[in-house]
Amino acid sequence: MIDVAKVEINDVHLLTEDEVRDVVAHLTLMQEPLSQRQADLLTEAELWLQEDEVEIRDYWNDVADDVEADADALVSAGMGTDEDYGYFGGDEY
Repeated sequence: MIDVAKVEINDVHLLTEDEVRDVVAHLTLMQEPLSQRQADLLTEAELWLQEDEVEIRDYWNDVADDVEADADALVSAGMGTDEDYGYFGGDEY
């Protein structure tokens, strides 16, 4: 577990995702009111996590777009799967 008392606001981007989550968990579970430094650290850590989630979501959207483009290319070349041509199983004729 990371020692939150030693973490500076400028260091948040150097931490791993798990360490940032530990910082957020520690600060949100504190019983006493947060100092200004702790509040600023919590804000920075939460922002970092939000930005990281956006980057991951954007990456997977790009991968999905690439897969769809590959499937379209195979269909146009006559090499697609049944699903690419709109057949998803069902009634056999």
